[in-house]
Amino acid sequence: MGKMLRRARGLLLRMPSEINCNTSTTGAALKDVLQEAQCQGRITYGVYQAVKTLEMNPAGVMLCILPEDNFQDVTLHIHFTLLEAFCWENDIRLIKVDSASKLTRLLGEQAPRHDNDIAAGRALRTQDCNCVLLEYPEQNVSDAESDMLEFYKSTCELCPRPIVTLPE
Repeated sequence: MGKMLRRARGLLLRMPSEINCNTSTTGAALKDVLQEAQCQGRITYGVYQAVKTLEMNPAGVMLCILPEDNFQDVTLHIHFTLLEAFCWENDIRLIKVDSASKLTRLLGEQAPRHDNDIAAGRALRTQDCNCVLLEYPEQNVSDAESDMLEFYKSTCELCPRPIVTLPE
Protein backbone atom coordinates (compact mmCIF):
# COMPACT_ATOMS: atom_id res chain seq x y z
CA MET A 1 0.00 0.00 0.00
CA GLY A 2 1.36 3.47 -0.91
CA LYS A 3 2.10 6.31 1.43
CA MET A 4 -0.93 8.20 2.68
CA LEU A 5 -0.32 11.93 2.21
CA ARG A 6 -2.50 14.98 2.51
CA ARG A 7 -1.72 18.52 1.40
CA ALA A 8 -2.91 21.41 3.56
CA ARG A 9 -2.03 24.97 2.47
CA GLY A 10 1.19 23.90 0.82
CA LEU A 11 2.45 21.89 3.81
CA LEU A 12 2.74 18.19 3.24
CA LEU A 13 1.21 16.38 6.20
CA ARG A 14 1.76 12.71 6.72
CA MET A 15 -1.04 10.56 7.98
CA PRO A 16 -0.50 9.06 11.48
CA SER A 17 1.30 5.98 10.19
CA GLU A 18 3.79 8.18 8.30
CA ILE A 19 4.36 11.15 10.62
CA ASN A 20 7.53 9.99 12.38
CA CYS A 21 9.29 9.48 9.04
CA ASN A 22 10.06 13.13 8.23
CA THR A 23 9.29 16.20 10.29
CA SER A 24 11.89 18.43 8.66
CA THR A 25 9.24 20.06 6.40
CA THR A 26 7.26 20.89 9.50
CA GLY A 27 10.45 22.18 11.12
CA ALA A 28 10.96 24.65 8.28
CA ALA A 29 7.36 25.84 8.67
CA LEU A 30 7.84 26.17 12.43
CA LYS A 31 10.97 28.24 11.81
CA ASP A 32 8.94 30.67 9.68
CA VAL A 33 6.21 30.86 12.31
CA LEU A 34 8.70 31.56 15.10
CA GLN A 35 10.55 34.24 13.16
CA GLU A 36 7.28 35.96 12.23
CA ALA A 37 6.06 35.87 15.85
CA GLN A 38 9.42 37.10 17.11
CA CYS A 39 9.24 40.14 14.85
CA GLN A 40 5.75 40.85 16.22
CA GLY A 41 6.82 40.40 19.86
CA ARG A 42 4.49 37.42 20.46
CA ILE A 43 7.04 35.01 21.97
CA THR A 44 7.71 34.29 25.63
CA TYR A 45 11.07 32.64 26.46
CA GLY A 46 11.93 30.40 29.40
CA VAL A 47 10.07 28.06 31.75
CA TYR A 48 9.44 30.59 34.52
CA GLN A 49 8.19 33.33 32.20
CA ALA A 50 6.08 30.75 30.36
CA VAL A 51 4.44 29.65 33.61
CA LYS A 52 3.61 33.28 34.42
CA THR A 53 2.08 33.79 30.99
CA LEU A 54 0.11 30.54 31.19
CA GLU A 55 -1.17 31.46 34.64
CA MET A 56 -2.34 34.91 33.52
CA ASN A 57 -3.71 34.15 30.04
CA PRO A 58 -3.73 30.50 28.95
CA ALA A 59 -6.33 31.23 26.25
CA GLY A 60 -3.91 33.65 24.55
CA VAL A 61 -1.28 30.96 23.93
CA MET A 62 -1.32 29.42 20.46
CA LEU A 63 1.62 27.01 20.90
CA CYS A 64 3.97 25.82 23.60
CA ILE A 65 7.29 24.60 22.19
CA LEU A 66 9.62 22.41 24.23
CA PRO A 67 12.95 20.94 23.12
CA GLU A 68 13.26 17.19 23.63
CA ASP A 69 16.98 17.18 24.47
CA ASN A 70 16.95 19.36 27.59
CA PHE A 71 16.87 16.67 30.27
CA GLN A 72 20.35 16.96 31.77
CA ASP A 73 18.89 19.07 34.56
CA VAL A 74 16.49 17.06 36.75
CA THR A 75 14.75 20.21 38.00
CA LEU A 76 14.12 21.36 34.44
CA HIS A 77 12.75 17.92 33.58
CA ILE A 78 10.25 18.19 36.45
CA HIS A 79 9.21 21.66 35.27
CA PHE A 80 8.73 20.30 31.74
CA THR A 81 6.58 17.45 33.02
CA LEU A 82 4.36 19.85 34.98
CA LEU A 83 4.20 22.26 32.05
CA GLU A 84 3.16 19.45 29.70
CA ALA A 85 0.44 18.38 32.13
CA PHE A 86 -0.83 21.96 32.43
CA CYS A 87 -0.92 22.32 28.64
CA TRP A 88 -2.77 19.03 28.27
CA GLU A 89 -5.36 19.93 30.92
CA ASN A 90 -5.96 23.39 29.46
CA ASP A 91 -6.05 22.37 25.77
CA ILE A 92 -2.89 24.29 24.93
CA ARG A 93 -1.10 22.93 21.87
CA LEU A 94 2.32 21.56 22.73
CA ILE A 95 4.94 20.75 20.10
CA LYS A 96 8.31 19.20 20.86
CA VAL A 97 11.38 20.03 18.82
CA ASP A 98 14.59 18.06 18.48
CA SER A 99 17.13 20.50 19.91
CA ALA A 100 17.32 23.37 22.38
CA SER A 101 20.52 24.59 20.72
CA LYS A 102 18.82 24.81 17.29
CA LEU A 103 15.91 26.66 18.86
CA THR A 104 18.30 29.07 20.57
CA ARG A 105 20.22 29.70 17.32
CA LEU A 106 16.97 30.23 15.44
CA LEU A 107 15.57 32.72 17.97
CA GLY A 108 18.80 34.26 19.20
CA GLU A 109 19.52 36.05 15.93
CA GLN A 110 17.43 39.08 16.86
CA ALA A 111 18.68 41.32 19.66
CA PRO A 112 16.18 42.46 22.29
CA ARG A 113 14.59 45.84 21.67
CA HIS A 114 15.08 47.02 25.26
CA ASP A 115 15.49 45.72 28.83
CA ASN A 116 11.72 45.62 29.40
CA ASP A 117 11.47 42.91 26.72
CA ILE A 118 14.00 40.83 28.63
CA ALA A 119 12.22 41.36 31.95
CA ALA A 120 8.84 40.45 30.45
CA GLY A 121 10.24 37.29 28.84
CA ARG A 122 9.72 38.53 25.27
CA ALA A 123 13.45 38.54 24.53
CA LEU A 124 16.31 36.16 25.27
CA ARG A 125 18.58 36.59 28.23
CA THR A 126 21.47 34.32 27.44
CA GLN A 127 20.40 30.89 26.20
CA ASP A 128 16.87 30.67 27.63
CA CYS A 129 15.09 28.62 24.95
CA ASN A 130 14.20 25.71 27.20
CA CYS A 131 10.54 26.66 26.68
CA VAL A 132 8.96 28.96 24.13
CA LEU A 133 5.36 30.18 24.10
CA LEU A 134 3.83 31.57 20.95
CA GLU A 135 0.86 33.87 21.53
CA TYR A 136 -2.01 34.41 19.10
CA PRO A 137 -1.60 37.36 16.72
CA GLU A 138 -3.83 40.41 17.06
CA GLN A 139 -4.93 40.04 13.42
CA ASN A 140 -5.70 36.82 11.60
CA VAL A 141 -3.50 33.74 11.84
CA SER A 142 -1.02 33.48 8.95
CA ASP A 143 -0.93 30.56 6.52
CA ALA A 144 2.25 29.21 8.15
CA GLU A 145 0.59 29.36 11.58
CA SER A 146 -2.48 27.61 10.17
CA ASP A 147 -0.17 24.90 8.85
CA MET A 148 1.36 24.40 12.30
CA LEU A 149 -2.08 24.23 13.91
CA GLU A 150 -3.11 21.66 11.31
CA PHE A 151 0.05 19.65 12.01
CA TYR A 152 -0.79 19.65 15.71
CA LYS A 153 -4.38 18.63 15.03
CA SER A 154 -3.27 15.74 12.82
CA THR A 155 -0.72 14.47 15.37
CA CYS A 156 -2.31 15.21 18.76
CA GLU A 157 -3.72 11.69 19.14
CA LEU A 158 -0.43 9.94 18.38
CA CYS A 159 1.56 8.35 21.15
CA PRO A 160 4.41 9.08 21.25
CA ARG A 161 3.98 12.42 19.56
CA PRO A 162 6.39 13.24 16.75
CA ILE A 163 9.36 15.45 17.47
CA VAL A 164 9.75 18.26 14.94
CA THR A 165 13.20 18.47 13.40
CA LEU A 166 14.30 22.10 13.22
CA PRO A 167 16.52 23.17 10.32
CA GLU A 168 20.21 23.81 11.06
